[in-house]
Amino acid sequence: MKILMVLTSHNQLGNTGRPTGFWLEEFAAPYFVFRDAGIELTLASPKGGQPPLDPKSDLPENQTPAMARFKKDAAAQKALANTVKLADVKAEDFDTVFYPGGHGPMWDLAESPTSIALLEAFYNSGKPIALVCHSPGVLRHVTYQGAPLVKGKHVAGFTNGEEEEMQLTKVVPFLVEDELLRLGAIYEKVANWQPFSVTDGRLITGQNPASSTSAAQALLKLMTVSELEPSINSVQIGQKSYEMPPRDGISVAHFLTVADIDRSLRFYETVFGGRALSRGDSKGAPGYIQIANTWLLVNVGGGPTPDKPSVTLSVLADPDKISSFMNIRVADIQACYKLWKSRGAEFITEPIPKYGETRCYIRDPDGYIIEVGQSTDLTYG
Repeated sequence: MKILMVLTSHNQLGNTGRPTGFWLEEFAAPYFVFRDAGIELTLASPKGGQPPLDPKSDLPENQTPAMARFKKDAAAQKALANTVKLADVKAEDFDTVFYPGGHGPMWDLAESPTSIALLEAFYNSGKPIALVCHSPGVLRHVTYQGAPLVKGKHVAGFTNGEEEEMQLTKVVPFLVEDELLRLGAIYEKVANWQPFSVTDGRLITGQNPASSTSAAQALLKLMTVSELEPSINSVQIGQKSYEMPPRDGISVAHFLTVADIDRSLRFYETVFGGRALSRGDSKGAPGYIQIANTWLLVNVGGGPTPDKPSVTLSVLADPDKISSFMNIRVADIQACYKLWKSRGAEFITEPIPKYGETRCYIRDPDGYIIEVGQSTDLTYG
């Protein structure tokens, strides 16, 4: 396996006259995670050669085991001192890419056409990408299928609170948290300086320096899926793995005709923690979203078509008259009701007893009914 690591070449902290660059822990920790796994590594930066180190990252209070190991490792030091120029690397030569952070990337990599094109090339070819701390901000101009790549995706990145503690809120060109939210991402965070990384399909992001190891480990996990889990779009049931699209056998998906594909994907992501696998395209391909052990296909209406000469697909004209609905069974309906309602779900009823179960109903943005139930006296089989 071949992994490309991309570091900054920017060494000036805005107009402060102070130096900046990459954060040592965010390079060292992932570097050794990858190297210890036998990965073939290539390091690159916009200017090539030795990337600038943010001196704050090497202060006594910021020391970590990975940094101590780096300072004793001549091979790692040599590799860092001889990064290749970013313009000379191609996505097709690697399996994935990892961006360490530091403040430097906010000035050069975030605005670099070379970096933008590289990230798009990786993602468009079906390869994962991973970025940690300030580097998720590098995605600000990166697009996928005509929209911001992070739109509708669960992401992490350096928080406004962490930037405020660094006393650099007014110095940086933008705030990572605010920028990701502006782009339509589903931004997630934990307490300042605590490790936290998020995997959403082929995008992995980490919140801060402490998240460097977990982000690198998540990338490795994504790249080394076992045979029982043959794709990131799979669900394991017993000894059988179901995928979308399937490699063998069948997989079942529920089709919804919707007014706005992206709006529906965001709803099912936000409320139920779904994972968008594709967001459709201008040629008519539907969006796919995985929810627990099933999949939804969402597409705008149309027809008739040659393969459906008498059928027209349309959004519900009357949301109180339905012919089908999704059915979700849960272990704790009260907890789900509280959680999903807090995420914006429109409930028709509160959970009430019915036919040996406790049930409630949600209406989605296009008027479809989703039945939620918890078995009490009722048994299956």
